[in-house]
Amino acid sequence: MPKQTFFNLPSDKKEKITLAAYEIFTNEEYEKVSIRSITGKAEISIGSFYKYFDDKDDLYLYLLSNIEKKIYAKEKEKTGYFLMNSEVIPIEEICTPEEIEFNRTWYRAPIEVMMKFYFGKYSKELNSNVMDELVELKNSGKLKDSVDIDFIFHIYATSMFNILIYFRDNNITDVNEKLKMKINYYTELFLKGILKTE
Repeated sequence: MPKQTFFNLPSDKKEKITLAAYEIFTNEEYEKVSIRSITGKAEISIGSFYKYFDDKDDLYLYLLSNIEKKIYAKEKEKTGYFLMNSEVIPIEEICTPEEIEFNRTWYRAPIEVMMKFYFGKYSKELNSNVMDELVELKNSGKLKDSVDIDFIFHIYATSMFNILIYFRDNNITDVNEKLKMKINYYTELFLKGILKTE
């Protein structure tokens, strides 16, 4: 996650770094993206970059997480829940064209970067919206009494990772097909295992 120095920047400077990163990550293979290319486009020094982020993974995951949180907030606004919503709002109604193009890079990001998103120190922060909703469901009495929220969060995160790997291994690239498969998994398997029957 970014360091506090990044959050202390004026909005226009943060926006410039964000848009530069969107462009670089969208137009180049992840492995070929360099800190130098990002800093050149954002018109900041390499030293300044390291005052804001640990590395390019840190920047990439932060930007991806922000888009995920934006989508989550819109879905939650519509239905009150994210996890239990089977009707997905088209991304074009939520995100800017730059955000959409950047978000598409996730399916070709290195597995090691994906693992940082779904496991370890990044996971709870980057997926905090899921944890918040699990707590909300538990507090409202909608989860089965036997459900351990930390365990379910781990299952959620690891299954998301495995679904992405499945898409890669089976060359599933159609956005609608991927969405249909993910929704089916979460509504038919995941949620039925943790929600009380009404």
